[in-house]
Amino acid sequence: MRRRAFLGLLAVAGCAPRRSRGRPVAVSDGPPIEIAVLGDSLALGTGASDSSRGFAFDLYRRLAITRPGSEITNYAIGGSTAADVLRLQVARLHERHADVVIVCVGGNDVARGVDPESFARSYDALLAAVRRTVPQARVIAVGVPDVSVSPLFADHADLIRRLASEDDRGARAAAAKHGAAYVDLFAVTNRLHDPAVFLSADRFHPSDSGHETIASAALPVVLRALARRSNPR
Repeated sequence: MRRRAFLGLLAVAGCAPRRSRGRPVAVSDGPPIEIAVLGDSLALGTGASDSSRGFAFDLYRRLAITRPGSEITNYAIGGSTAADVLRLQVARLHERHADVVIVCVGGNDVARGVDPESFARSYDALLAAVRRTVPQARVIAVGVPDVSVSPLFADHADLIRRLASEDDRGARAAAAKHGAAYVDLFAVTNRLHDPAVFLSADRFHPSDSGHETIASAALPVVLRALARRSNPR
């Protein structure tokens, strides 16, 4: 297996795109694809022992097994809300010809108490902008997590869970409106058997195991999206 990784930090609003190229030895099930990631610290891989073990890079590696030569560029910026991603990251999609765009944002909107209606408008505008910018790409919306699983919000767990659930509905509606595939991250996090295993030492972001869980949930969604693109019946 030959693999080259380009995971650097350059300056763009305090964060740089992270890019990897994979050429594992495998029988190809399809042509190489270009993946672009937009979002927050979850999309960036925060909480994992190394950012390359974040769910987006984990997902990329699984896809690259049957699509040698595929690449991923991660434009995510830690701390971003949906409005931030729209304002700072979408325009960077012009830099690459993405086949798949993964959008993962919402946790910060919940944690900061952004009004769900305001979040829904921002998320809708975000997906609309992604569609305009890269109309050829399959868009994968990774939904809003149930942030209340974090012990940091134990004193307000019911409120946080309600906000997360409302934001999840807004994100799901926007995904349906704009034809984006949807990863039900709220369900994944709401049904955890052991949140302590899912969470990293900071008790907010996923651990290696948590990121792996998210990648496993996202993989079939991405594969179905790619299959629909190849067989648009």
